[in-house]
Amino acid sequence: MGRDSTMKPNFLLFVILSVAAIYIITLRRQLEAARMRGDMYREISSRLDKRVNELSAESE
Repeated sequence: MGRDSTMKPNFLLFVILSVAAIYIITLRRQLEAARMRGDMYREISSRLDKRVNELSAESE
């Protein structure tokens, strides 16, 4: 009986740490995806700005 009482908290702690690790990994992946989207939008924005400037220069 003594062994069972010490194994349950250890198992529970292991489960909690595993869930926390999975959650952290998921958050990191979401953060990386958001950064990549941000880079993509910045690149598109700079291309559009460049094109607008080119068209504005041609019309003058």
